Amino acid sequence: MAEEFLPDSVESTSSNQSIAPTNPNREPVTIMIIGSQWAVNLIIHTLFRLGFAQVTEWSKLQIEPTTRKFMSVLIRYVQGE
Repeated sequence: MAEEFLPDSVESTSSNQSIAPTNPNREPVTIMIIGSQWAVNLIIHTLFRLGFAQVTEWSKLQIEPTTRKFMSVLIRYVQGE
């Protein structure tokens, strides 16, 4: 299942996540983690250990406006239909 996700690039960071992919068949998928600062960081590091994403690919921790909890966002691209 993890092979369905295509890496943004070898040098992907949160600062370039808003750049549109050059392949029009790639569809962006936004992954959000919302919770306490400790819990969000735990999930990010757990996903790193599982090989899902580099820690630096996630956005900086921000306050989610509705719940006032911490959140971090990652954008991945999948092959479109």
